[in-house]
Amino acid sequence: MSITKILLPIVIVLAIILTLNVTGVVDLAKTAPPPVTPPPVQPPSSPSAGKIVFASYREGNYGIYVMNSDGSNQTRLTSDRLITGEPAWSPDSKKIAFVSYRDGDQEIYVMDADGGNQTQLTNNDCSDNGPVWSPDGSKIAFASRRKYDDGGIDEGIYIMNSDGSNQNRLTKYLGDNWGPAWSPNGQKIAFSSSRDNKYAIYVMNADGSNQVRLSDKARGDSQPSWSPNGSEIAFSSYRDGNWEIYIMNSDGTNQMRLTSNSGKNMHPDWSPDGKKIAFTWATRDEVWVMNADGSNQKKLADGREPAWSPQ
Repeated sequence: MSITKILLPIVIVLAIILTLNVTGVVDLAKTAPPPVTPPPVQPPSSPSAGKIVFASYREGNYGIYVMNSDGSNQTRLTSDRLITGEPAWSPDSKKIAFVSYRDGDQEIYVMDADGGNQTQLTNNDCSDNGPVWSPDGSKIAFASRRKYDDGGIDEGIYIMNSDGSNQNRLTKYLGDNWGPAWSPNGQKIAFSSSRDNKYAIYVMNADGSNQVRLSDKARGDSQPSWSPNGSEIAFSSYRDGNWEIYIMNSDGTNQMRLTSNSGKNMHPDWSPDGKKIAFTWATRDEVWVMNADGSNQKKLADGREPAWSPQ
C-alpha cells in the first residue's frame, strides 16, 4: 500500500478535529459574558446624614446625645452637669439648638453638630423652651413665659434671629401657647394652645396672623411635627385616655392614631424622607421609631425628645 493511501485518512481526521476546535473557540467567544463593570463609588454622606439627636439621663443628669438612625454610635455632645434637653437641628444639620439650666434658669443655646462652640441665645429670668429653626435657618421660634408691660403673664410663642437678636412675641393673651413647629415652606407655624380651655393644635402664619385651630379634642393635643412635604402633622394627644401619637392632614382632617401602648408616647419627629417617625416612650424614658403608618415600632435608645437631622 502506498504512503499516500495510508496518510490520507489521518489527514482528513486531523482536519475535522481542527475545524471542530476552531468552531468551539468561535462559539465561546460569541457567548462569553461581557466584562463586569464595578458599581460607581458613591460619595460619602454628610456627617449628620441619618442622625438623631436626643436627650438622655445618663451619668447622673440629662445631656444631649447623637446617634445613627438605627440607634448605633451613641455619642454625648454636652458635658455640663445640669439639666439639658429639647434639641433641634438647623436646616443644614450643622448646628443644634437646645435648652439648658446652666445659668440658673431655662435658656436657649446653640452649638455645632459635634457639640462645639456652645453659645447662649436667650438671657432672662423666664422659662424659654422648645426651640425650632425656620427652614431657611435665619430664625428660631420658641416658647417663653414672660410678663407683659401691664404685669400679665402667660406662655407665648416667640421668634428671634438665629443669633438670638430681635426677639418678638407672636401670641398674646390667648392662654398658654407652646411647642412651635415650622412648616417646611416657612409660611406657617403649628403650635399647642390652651385657649378656650381646650388643649389643641393650632396653626398661624409665620408673622403670628390668622391663628386657626386644627384639632378638635379637649384632651391634651400637643407637640405638632410637620411631615417633610408639609402635607401631614404628627402630634401627641391624651384624647383616648393615654398619651399616644396621632397624625392628621395639615388642614386638620383625617386624624388617626398611630400608637397604642400602655405608657406615654410623645415628641414625634419625622425622618427626612417622611417614611418614619421617631418618638418618646416617656414612661420608660426611651426613644422609639416606627413607620409613618404606625407599623414596625422598635426601640432605638434610652432617652427622650428625638429630632431627626434634615440632611
